[in-house]
Amino acid sequence: MILIYDFKIPVKRKNPETTELEKEEEIFSDYFLKYFNEKSSEGINYIKNFRHKIKIIKKSLDFRQREPKNVYKVLIKFDFSGKNEDDIINILAGIGIKARKASYEEEKLFYEENSLYFENGRQNENAEKTDNNKTKKNNCNKPAVLITGMGPAGIFAAVYLLKHGIRPVLIEKGKCVEERIKDVNALLNKGKFNKKSNVVFGEGGAGTFSDGKLTTRKDDAAVSFVLNFLVKMGADKKILVEHKPHVGSDILIDVLRNIRNYLTDGGAQIFFGEELKDFDTDDNNRIVSAVTDKRIISADFLILAAGSNSIDTYEMLKRKNVFLENKPFAVGFRIEHKRNFIDSLFFKGGRNKNDLKFSGVYYNVSSKEYGGYSFCMCPGGVVINSSSGENILSVNGMSYSSRDLENSNSAIVAAVRADMVALLDKKEYSLDGGFLSFRKDLEIKAFNAGGGGYGAPYQYTPEYIADVIGKTEKETGFNVNSALKSDSGIKRGNLIPEPSYKPSVKYFNLFELIPDFINRSIAGSLIEFDKKYKGFVPNSVLTAIETGTSSAVRIKRGKDYESLSVKGLYPCGEGSGYSGGIITSAIDGIKCAAAVANKII
Repeated sequence: MILIYDFKIPVKRKNPETTELEKEEEIFSDYFLKYFNEKSSEGINYIKNFRHKIKIIKKSLDFRQREPKNVYKVLIKFDFSGKNEDDIINILAGIGIKARKASYEEEKLFYEENSLYFENGRQNENAEKTDNNKTKKNNCNKPAVLITGMGPAGIFAAVYLLKHGIRPVLIEKGKCVEERIKDVNALLNKGKFNKKSNVVFGEGGAGTFSDGKLTTRKDDAAVSFVLNFLVKMGADKKILVEHKPHVGSDILIDVLRNIRNYLTDGGAQIFFGEELKDFDTDDNNRIVSAVTDKRIISADFLILAAGSNSIDTYEMLKRKNVFLENKPFAVGFRIEHKRNFIDSLFFKGGRNKNDLKFSGVYYNVSSKEYGGYSFCMCPGGVVINSSSGENILSVNGMSYSSRDLENSNSAIVAAVRADMVALLDKKEYSLDGGFLSFRKDLEIKAFNAGGGGYGAPYQYTPEYIADVIGKTEKETGFNVNSALKSDSGIKRGNLIPEPSYKPSVKYFNLFELIPDFINRSIAGSLIEFDKKYKGFVPNSVLTAIETGTSSAVRIKRGKDYESLSVKGLYPCGEGSGYSGGIITSAIDGIKCAAAVANKII
């Protein structure tokens, strides 16, 4: 089998986002055959039944040229008619088509084999099965496994365990997604905050209300399983091939409901509105039970998938002398532009060229000189509250599946490292887990700046830059006159968006919220971005404060995924400090569950 990659086809359809995957493969087949026949003297003699032996495994849009193109990675099974794979690859190379032999894992994708058996965190095709090729069912003597948290890590840990005949108990401090959405709406519309059911806590975790982004650079066999499982649970098939796949927060609600039914039908027990408060160990420092706010649950294994916003859980772990360490993370703001402006700025061919209609263009920008970068870009989306507790404020971004709202937004952040925070001369920030205090102090300041009631402070981007330059010119080395003479200037542009954040916004000098080292990095980076992308600064507005880019601490664990401090405790997902985002957290949950299963089966 041969893998063809970086094969480009001009986009001529009115909406390239709506074509079904099966139709997409027909379009590719027709174009590829035509191209092959035109370019190769070999013609079609060596390709038979081509249309039914193709599978697209990745697709992206290339905006860098005036004519937009779809870029494909495709598996093709040829009827070689006397030619071997090397011969075919050479023929393709001779006409400018990039091709190579498919790997074993890639061939499995062709046949849609997505088995999920792991040993010590690695895929194992020899897992114990019954004669009818199904994993052996659980028996009443198997050790009890408790999973706390129903974000992607907790959910996929449960999926893995069920596939291996182990029926876990899951507890989630928040509510099921149907009830959770009501609390989120009450927060966004009325400023009414429920500390256990909000944008970051509840079924699905924080990713439920941040677009359902499935982007990952991770090259792992479990990625395909996670994506295919989500499709089976109701996500669009296009996530299997998209370069930057997303489900959409609106679609995720149905997907999560289907996953819940899948788990309970398989024998898992799920309890919402129940929060882990403590755990007990025996004389060998091994987990024997978990203490919730409602009861004591006997457990031999505790998979801790509480999420990076569970500050109370971190505090409990510190009391239990579980080894935590500070981990670099990032802090900054949400920057908003009009969606049409961003589309025209980053789509080189010009919006609506050739009658194209896009639902929002992505951008990823970073500064080599100042270190700031964009993160979690939401085309056609909104800025939302992402607070994890009462009287503190953090913001995030999200999009619905259509991605067609007026504004596009992204985090603009800068790194926070131990050496930087040490300069602030607060001893508690330098302690293990001390970055949590640093983060919370920023969120308290942002809450107060927003006027209380979970309103958010905002400022026009040029004015923020001018404040920072005026305040720290000697330290930064910024040339004020040079910055002000930027082609786009320091004045507001005509395309300035209105902040989309709800329930309210309040104007504030944002540089007062964060330390100078972060301000310097963000302001310098924004000036650099504007010189490259004209109008990026004057046509934007900033909303504060973005602190939840990743976990600020790491719960130390060994190569077997078990805590170095407590036997039977398995920290996983974003809250563990070893993953970030839906896909990597789901994979981490799978591998933690695999490590547990290896000690049970």
